[in-house]
Amino acid sequence: MITFLRKIRQKLLTENKFTRYFIYALGEIILVVIGILIALQVNTWQLEKKDRQIEKTLLKNIKRDLESDISELRRVKEFKISQNKAGLKLLEYFIDASKPLEDSLQFINDFHLISYFIVPSANRTSFDIATSTGYMNNITNDSLVNELSNYYNNMRLEHHVTETKRFINAYKENNLVTKYLLYSKNVRGRDGQGGHYALERYKEDNRPMLLPKDIRGDISLENYLNDLSIRLTIGIKFLESEEEWANRLIRKIDNELNLKK
Repeated sequence: MITFLRKIRQKLLTENKFTRYFIYALGEIILVVIGILIALQVNTWQLEKKDRQIEKTLLKNIKRDLESDISELRRVKEFKISQNKAGLKLLEYFIDASKPLEDSLQFINDFHLISYFIVPSANRTSFDIATSTGYMNNITNDSLVNELSNYYNNMRLEHHVTETKRFINAYKENNLVTKYLLYSKNVRGRDGQGGHYALERYKEDNRPMLLPKDIRGDISLENYLNDLSIRLTIGIKFLESEEEWANRLIRKIDNELNLKK
């Protein structure tokens, strides 16, 4: 093709047909420009295709992390519900002195449960990597990007978790462990010990079991249980709100993925 065009150009110059040569040269320039534009368009299309593939992969990864968050939020919520029930059952022994002890081991287990705390673990790996590498710019839905940023940078639940953890640990260290027999052979909750006692001799522990009469009259414990219930109820609402937020984001991500099929 290039040889053919060169021959035409040489023939026109030889025959001194400058007007035709000028028109030919202009046409050749136009052809070159069109070729460049086509090449640029193809390159742009390929880059766009690559960006959309990155976007879909990123959205799928973030969706997977959000689903992991939901499972974690539910796990923590279930624990807080159980912990709140345990605290409320203990409060009944303060309110009603005549309430009989139905299950001594359950009483001890409930008492032990009010001193525990678990922290929800958020999975933000995909979001953090996308943010640090600039891949978040590949998501074309600005509204979704903003909501994802708000979700992962929201500090409300974290502040509540930190404050509640401090509250439980402070009371446990300053009151519970100094007043009551929290750890004995009768304690079922042995988290962190793999189902084993810290000391084998606890198996032979013959000290009397903790009973409701041992805690009645402890105003600080009664106040703690009331305050703990309030904090747990608020925490459960926070967890439910976070779960609903994560579900909304998943639905929006699914909509985006469906649009890009």
